[in-house]
Amino acid sequence: MPVGGADRGGMTLLERDGELGELERGLAAAQSGDGSLLLLQGPAGIGKTALLTQARTRAELAGLTVLRARASELEREFPYGIVRQLLESTVQAASAPRRRKLLAGAAGLAAPLTLGGEIGTAAPIDPGFGLIHGLYWLVANLSAESPVALIVDDAHWADTVSLRFLVYLARRLDGLALTMLVSIRTGDEAGGSVLAGELAGGPGVQVITPAPLSGDAVESLLARAFGEQPDAAFARACRRVTGGNPFLIIELAAALIADGIEPTASSAAAVASLGPKTVGRAALTRLGQLSAEAVAMAQAIAVLGSDARLPLAAALAGLDEGQALEALDRLVAADFVPARGELEFHHPIVRNAIYNELAPGVCSAMHRRTADLLAAEGADLDAIASHLLLSQPVGSNATVTTLREAASHALRLGAPDSATRYLTRALDEGGEGTVRSTVLLELALAELVAHHPTAIEHLEQVRSTAADPDMRATAAIEEAVSLVYSGEWERPLALLDGVIDGVGEIEPSLSLRATASRTGITAYDTRLVSDLEPRLPALHDVALAGGAAARPLAMILAGVGSARGEPTDWVCALAERGWDEGRLLDDNAGHELLPQGVYALIASEELDRADAITSSLRDDAGARGSLLRFLMASTFAAGIETKRGNLTVAAGELRAACEGALEHGIFFAIPTLLWSAVDVLLERPDVADLAALAETIDLGPMAEVFNGALVLVVRGQLRFAAGERAAGIDDLRGAGAIVNALNVSNPNLVAWRSTLARMLPERDRAEACELATAELADARRIGTARGIGVALRVLGSVEADGLGRLEESVAVLADSPARLEHARTLIDLGSAMRRQGNRAAARDPLGRGLDLAVRCGATRLTEHARTELAATGARPRRLYHANRDVLTPSELRVARLAAEGHASQEIAEMLFVTTKTIDAHLHHTYAKLGINSRRQLAAALLELGS
Repeated sequence: MPVGGADRGGMTLLERDGELGELERGLAAAQSGDGSLLLLQGPAGIGKTALLTQARTRAELAGLTVLRARASELEREFPYGIVRQLLESTVQAASAPRRRKLLAGAAGLAAPLTLGGEIGTAAPIDPGFGLIHGLYWLVANLSAESPVALIVDDAHWADTVSLRFLVYLARRLDGLALTMLVSIRTGDEAGGSVLAGELAGGPGVQVITPAPLSGDAVESLLARAFGEQPDAAFARACRRVTGGNPFLIIELAAALIADGIEPTASSAAAVASLGPKTVGRAALTRLGQLSAEAVAMAQAIAVLGSDARLPLAAALAGLDEGQALEALDRLVAADFVPARGELEFHHPIVRNAIYNELAPGVCSAMHRRTADLLAAEGADLDAIASHLLLSQPVGSNATVTTLREAASHALRLGAPDSATRYLTRALDEGGEGTVRSTVLLELALAELVAHHPTAIEHLEQVRSTAADPDMRATAAIEEAVSLVYSGEWERPLALLDGVIDGVGEIEPSLSLRATASRTGITAYDTRLVSDLEPRLPALHDVALAGGAAARPLAMILAGVGSARGEPTDWVCALAERGWDEGRLLDDNAGHELLPQGVYALIASEELDRADAITSSLRDDAGARGSLLRFLMASTFAAGIETKRGNLTVAAGELRAACEGALEHGIFFAIPTLLWSAVDVLLERPDVADLAALAETIDLGPMAEVFNGALVLVVRGQLRFAAGERAAGIDDLRGAGAIVNALNVSNPNLVAWRSTLARMLPERDRAEACELATAELADARRIGTARGIGVALRVLGSVEADGLGRLEESVAVLADSPARLEHARTLIDLGSAMRRQGNRAAARDPLGRGLDLAVRCGATRLTEHARTELAATGARPRRLYHANRDVLTPSELRVARLAAEGHASQEIAEMLFVTTKTIDAHLHHTYAKLGINSRRQLAAALLELGS
């Protein structure tokens, strides 16, 4: 008798009331708008799929929108395969008005994937994130229509980028009417990945682990299978062999029934001798008893996986329509596949057993035949390529072409791991000369994106074997840049020099790219900077005269010129040349080079020009869904607002950037982030957690380069503020050594000398004066008010009689954008006057400095000023805008955007957070400001001085 049939699911749900109750509560949570993740974990056959099937039925009965997918071991290289199963049919079946609503806003970034359109012709700025960001908002829009149950079975086999999306979504469930129900197999054969483990270990996840069936439940299953009550000894033997695994018990019963074995005590010994491996092969034994056509159909279904459809399976099995239908009926009758629904086996164990029995040559031929059939249907490149991956090489040029196209598509989707596997397989397919060199270069470039260690080896092969000089030059540039990141520097220079010397033989843009890379490497490395000096004049001419390809070089030279204190007009001209009215954003390398020009403008006190670029960058980040560009824009904004003395605003930008960088593992951004807003770290206790990051940074290779100096400057100031004078001084001396070796003299970029001068003890006053005097000379040469004012203030603080210097500093800073520095100087002046006994006169600069410190949001400076003012005998008075910091930096950031007219979801999309986060900030803001609507926000913020 066939086992299970229509009741198979019910047979595997014995003793699962607790698990079903948890799933029910998860579905109810979705209906109440409380997002949750329920993770089913356990070995194959324990009943995870049956539980998810039951949950799906209950979700549909409750009116939830069900998004469902099932991963497969044979399709792990299909980029976004799980995501497509979840969302493609829903989006494509939607009416035009509904589709526009679903894909509104940031969700539109998911349109090319879900609608089958073109992703683009070049790799994205930060591969994959924009698409994942868009997919999140698509799911959010779906959940806004009605509660959603998102069900993923066998997630341990999911492709990497789909898993990355699931992890991203799982971290942002708060406030969504969505329940994620995900199953992951455990055990030696589970497969799995780091991301699957990250999903299981994420915050708020509820893990459900179905237990093996008890003896009573095993007896019940066997009784229903055999149609009679089994002997207790027989049932115990079955439980021992299967470990109480429901699926294995059912398969064992089917095998025993097929062999005519009765459920008696005398059969118990025979069952005990079978062992788990024999149980796992029970399905193959049953399949062998069917017709050849049924076997061929089963093998075709096993090979096709999620592509299994009756016409395709019939063609692969070599059957006509009638034969295929008859074969399918036999498989249904033998309980291999369900009578209705998708063409798939009841359990992956069955599929894997059938698939693994195929002879290697037969298996390869079937996958290649499947690829041909799918290509004839016009299927997705990834679907075709996933089958070609599983075929043996036969020297087909067509296969190489398909795999290369699939790899290019995978890179644009942000799936470099899939791209590398496609190209590795294309390389195995054969081909000589230009084709092989091209594939090898494409493979190496994909490996660089995926951080594969073989990338350098493959780039070297291209350099030594490719006939095309452009190909060799490209490989040399990529190898050089990669080697620099790993800490090498002699080989990169030789490689880049070889490209530059090839002018006339290679594409001019490659020579310019090599020149820009060489300049960037040598300018900021103490071991290499001397090599740059004689080249600078010629490089300036090239940057200003070159076309679009010279933008990167112009940006780098703007940064170098600013650091070395070149004339401000000249530096700004280079920065604008590199920016080229925003055209730099269309270059894939633009986000790497933009900081050079922006910080050159900031150091030149061209804050409005830097702000305009930052605004354009922020808009571009939103349009592309680029996390890297969002973080960069937030970093720039934090630096600009810090220089303007808007520390509350700067703190919001700093927190957004730091939290985003930490969540997504973009740790290389942290040093620049902290340096750009170091005054926020020094002045505001509410960012103490961010300030603590400075102690976590391991200098490593940075000890020889400019970024290392930035880390030391930040860390040294924080240590000094914490009372660790000696450690702070050591850090600043280390920073000075790096900066001096690099010929960096602009105090607006790194004011290490005045900072160190303030730290030195009284016995080192001569050195302090010398340091401040040298910085003042450089500041006067450059001519920016901030640099001059800061150096004058410090010199006035360390000289024996420095009142004149302090007064001059106040005058210089009065009309500059450096409000925080102006406040510091006023307070230092008043303090000096008080110490000299002139308490009455000290009250005016101290009062003005206090008001300005409050305006700046400089908490510690405010307290210091109040202490100094009290020491003069001044009575407490109402401070200007004393309630400015009533809002947290994050609340203020959101409130300003809302006051500009942006809706909550729009703000959430812009800031890469959830709508619930935005609504929470606004709720707190309304309560603190005593208002109840967005219409009142602008006026309230104006009154607050924000």
